[in-house]
Amino acid sequence: MKLIRLKIENEGGFRSLQKDFEIKFHYLADTEAMEQFRPFCFAGLNGSGKSNVLEALANIFYHLEVCVARYLPESIKDPQNFKRHESVPDAFTLEYLIPEKESMSNSIKGFYKVKVSKKEGREPQLFIQPFPFDDSTQEREVSLIPPIGRDSSAEGKVYLPDHIIAYSSGENEILSLPFIKSRLIHLDEYRQAVRDNYSSFEESENSLIYIDNNMSQAVLLCCLLFENDETLAPLRVIDNTGILGLRSFRMNLHAHDFEFVDKETGKPSKAPILKIVEQNQIDKLKKCATSWFLDPKNQTLWLDFYVNDATKAAFKEHFGTGLACFHFFRLLYELNAHFVDDETKENVYRSKGVYTDGKLPVGNPRQDVFHFLDFYITKKIKGTGVEKDLLLRSFSDGEHQFIHTMGICLLLKNRRSLLLLDEPETHFNPSWRAKFIKILNDTISASSTGNDYNIHLLKDILLTSHSPFIISDCLPDNVVLFEKDEKGNTRARKVSELDNKFNTYGTSVELILDRLFNYDQSIGDLSYSVLESIDFDSIKSNEEIEKVKSKLKKLGDSIEKDMVLARLNRIKTKN
Repeated sequence: MKLIRLKIENEGGFRSLQKDFEIKFHYLADTEAMEQFRPFCFAGLNGSGKSNVLEALANIFYHLEVCVARYLPESIKDPQNFKRHESVPDAFTLEYLIPEKESMSNSIKGFYKVKVSKKEGREPQLFIQPFPFDDSTQEREVSLIPPIGRDSSAEGKVYLPDHIIAYSSGENEILSLPFIKSRLIHLDEYRQAVRDNYSSFEESENSLIYIDNNMSQAVLLCCLLFENDETLAPLRVIDNTGILGLRSFRMNLHAHDFEFVDKETGKPSKAPILKIVEQNQIDKLKKCATSWFLDPKNQTLWLDFYVNDATKAAFKEHFGTGLACFHFFRLLYELNAHFVDDETKENVYRSKGVYTDGKLPVGNPRQDVFHFLDFYITKKIKGTGVEKDLLLRSFSDGEHQFIHTMGICLLLKNRRSLLLLDEPETHFNPSWRAKFIKILNDTISASSTGNDYNIHLLKDILLTSHSPFIISDCLPDNVVLFEKDEKGNTRARKVSELDNKFNTYGTSVELILDRLFNYDQSIGDLSYSVLESIDFDSIKSNEEIEKVKSKLKKLGDSIEKDMVLARLNRIKTKN
């Protein structure tokens, strides 16, 4: 999919994005650019509104996903928990290009232009238009209302992305809110399926996936089990993670119960949480395991996996693809929230603002339905070249952050996807920041190995960043500068459209800092204050010049220091 534009149209705006705020993405006429790796990088000072665009998109797609769903749990059908005619933001126009589901078009000619329009207090509408997206082709409305029964979703589901993936390096609870809601919907769907005695449970209809620390374990596991040496190459670059492979891991599954009120008798009732998946997916895990043991005392299933080629072959035989396996682990993680009470879930569903940390309780290990233990990765240690098995939890924040982003790109492969990455490089050292965009490109390109379609047409990537290294690897048409005008309104303009436009691609970090962040120094403010404190007018002798030079010896080399030294050398004294 490829985003075209987003306009916020409700009276109150959205967060720091005022009414009539508009951001433009790809140009319809520039189809060649869409066929290449062109991530959008949002730049600007803190508080300029960069993350709010990611949040708006996440909220919009959450609302659309619930509107088109063929099956929703009773909890979200409560009109207090979800209203089709009311969303956040409550009025907007969103346009993007997308192929039909399962269509592997190598050209934008096989895409539809989708326009989603919502007026305040009214239900959203979705319109599609075939190529060339102009007056020569007819636009038609597609229904967002599912047919009666549970046989299919609304027709509009076909024209929504397969996955909206989000990652935030900080605790951006506003960005995560629609994803938390999606998790609870999926949990409630499964809960009702257990209550109503369903024999199987499918992958969640909802496309929103938030990659947190728990989900990243599942991402890495599925990558290392299902991907080959060629597709894993970007993850194995020594300067990045040094990951060579998966050595072993253990899984624990605990037999907890869902508690219900029986519909017929009105009395309390219970059913095993793992009832639906026990005879199918869990049986598959047992067939893939090196050994397993059921502890009858604690009602805990222990599964141990020593990973070799036979282990990988077993997972491929029983789960098919890495993404299918990931979705199963995703469900198990979501079941860990089984103890969250209805009142808390209602508060989450009804939240329209900032969802603060602490509202949603976190279970302890005894309450978990599922967790990994002893997750060992074989890693080549930088500098020594020694190969060592290390626990995944011992990896640095930067390594986890790297795994989050690159791993999910490998798993998505031919899925029509939108990636929302909020400051994904926060924990990276400068070297990793400089390499991030290239490795992101290498990873996405590697995911298309063996296929003849253009992988870049199926994905769009939005990321926010303050790193000049990342901006330097993005073209000026794809770097969007966020600023506040004199009235305090947010405006977003591509660098290629600025009055003082310049080419960001391959530009030095110092120039980017100066042009986009109004920072014209190459050193920090504390050290710069030493240079600023020099009173050149008061220097009258060679002794005073030498005294100042001696003071400067504690500073490292920099352009600013060289300029001060040059000025000192030009001072003429009487002695």
